[in-house]
Amino acid sequence: MSTTQQFPWPHGKRACISLTMDNMGEAADLNRGLWPKDKPIGSHYSVIEKLPKMLDLLDKYHIPATYFVEGWNCPIYPDTIQHVQTRGHEIGFHAYQHEVWKNLDAETEVGNLDKSVENAKAIGVQYKGFRPPGGLVTDRTLNLMKEKGMTYLSPAAERPALVDGIAMVPFQWESIDAYFYMASTAALRKGKGDTEDVLSPQVLKERLIKRIDEVVREGGYLALLFHPFLQTEDEKLQVMEEVVEHIVSKQEEAWIAQCKDVADWIRKNPEAFGNDPGWDKAEWKKN
Repeated sequence: MSTTQQFPWPHGKRACISLTMDNMGEAADLNRGLWPKDKPIGSHYSVIEKLPKMLDLLDKYHIPATYFVEGWNCPIYPDTIQHVQTRGHEIGFHAYQHEVWKNLDAETEVGNLDKSVENAKAIGVQYKGFRPPGGLVTDRTLNLMKEKGMTYLSPAAERPALVDGIAMVPFQWESIDAYFYMASTAALRKGKGDTEDVLSPQVLKERLIKRIDEVVREGGYLALLFHPFLQTEDEKLQVMEEVVEHIVSKQEEAWIAQCKDVADWIRKNPEAFGNDPGWDKAEWKKN
């Protein structure tokens, strides 16, 4: 193993890994006009069938996760969101209905944030962090987040950092299941030098396990991301479990932490992390 370490981590750990989830229910489909007008809301298969299996898996391996949920969901699935919190997981902000955040004008951005935070507070959720759909934000976002008491952003970027008092707790596109499983992310895969074809669960497993090993060697940070609505086959859930097993096997060397705790550590150690997260401006999907 290399003797160099990219960042210092708590408890003498060499690296840091977060397990995260994004998207809940019908929110994104409603925003894009894809949800049938005559179809009821409030019982989406990903919430009713898939999320419970994912939560059981996380319980089995004692992994605390961060779930970034759209604010629209708070009055639609309040019991589910509260249940996720009760089981020890963090709820983060993921726009109101999964709007691509960097494209919002000033008035829409403020309104989106205001109604989402209000919805969350009504069910006992206090957002600490925001993962913007599309991975990027506007030049107004960080100040708006501070006004709402948020401490971190989870953007598409290369490394953790502290920018204007907001911790950057980033994800990388190649470490999320949507990169592998969705036809609509073909342009993203091509831009990263990969195939435009959808990739298999086995390819996801092999690459994520390789990336986990690299991050532990480098002493860096890695956020893995699984979407409940993409766990459409038993094989995908099995592969998720095998990736989680591999994370657990690295616990002696890696701090397994929720995003809010990573953010607190970055904010306490600003000199170690710098102020440049290495923003990734890749287009995430075809329109």
